[in-house]
Amino acid sequence: MEIVPMDIQHVLQNVKFPAKKNEIIQQAKSSGAMADPLLENLGMLPDKEYASIDEVVKELEKI
Repeated sequence: MEIVPMDIQHVLQNVKFPAKKNEIIQQAKSSGAMADPLLENLGMLPDKEYASIDEVVKELEKI
């Protein structure tokens, strides 16, 4: 399943950036992305702090 940036925007709309990987994943879970492929891919992100949703999207495109 392809991950669409608009889906990411919706799932992560309440994240306060800058945010660390674990904070991003926690917000995704809170937004209902429990068994979602997006959640799986977020788990594969490098463990660092992200400045914006755009930065998260760029990293996800590499996965």
